[in-house]
Amino acid sequence: MSGQQNDLKYTSAVALDEVSVAPSAFFGSLLIFFISIPFVVFGSGFVVMIGAVIIVLSLVDAANIATLMLTTSCLVDNGTLVIKYGMARRLNISIPATAIRDVKIKQTWIGAKFKYGSVIIVGDDVGVMVQYIKNPLAAMEAINKSIGR
Repeated sequence: MSGQQNDLKYTSAVALDEVSVAPSAFFGSLLIFFISIPFVVFGSGFVVMIGAVIIVLSLVDAANIATLMLTTSCLVDNGTLVIKYGMARRLNISIPATAIRDVKIKQTWIGAKFKYGSVIIVGDDVGVMVQYIKNPLAAMEAINKSIGR
């Protein structure tokens, strides 16, 4: 098969460092945790129970954010956007660049104050929301640039 031209282009994967989880995302959980402490300390009966439930939920949220910080990665490999996150339920999502229809940002008011948000990638047959991303506008621009938009 000498003389035959190979049309395949092999490129190495390029990690998108702009798509990373913000440490400031912990502030929301921390704020809710500290607000609920007086309910447990100074309340009685049902108020203590509500405060305890809110404390547990804020700790679960903080554990979720810590897991995302350790496991979230986004890279582009041969024209395919690859998003990986999760520990117990590891998700590996591959979306060809030609199948990506839109990249959006979702941000709460707490996220706007602490400079984090969610990046939503809409494809032909799949949609992915990556949460607690530091500077979601820069992440969206990096994704768009990497897929040639």
